[in-house]
Amino acid sequence: MMSLRVLLVACLAASVSAAGLRGRASLSMNPIRRVVTMMQDMQKKIEAEGKRDQELYGKFMCYCQTGASDLAASVQAAETKM
Repeated sequence: MMSLRVLLVACLAASVSAAGLRGRASLSMNPIRRVVTMMQDMQKKIEAEGKRDQELYGKFMCYCQTGASDLAASVQAAETKM
């Protein structure tokens, strides 16, 4: 358990130092490069969101197609039980 905490702290420290280096590097970049990098990051983020939204939509549509039949079956079972 203690080694897990040490590993977690080490990972956090590495990510903080990497973020600091990237921040310093972005200060030395020219403005056009910063804009291009920012737009590339935005593109990656939007593509990831689109993929996630598409998966959620697929799950929702599956639920919509099977949910009505499941509900009808449970209603039918309840009616026969009465």
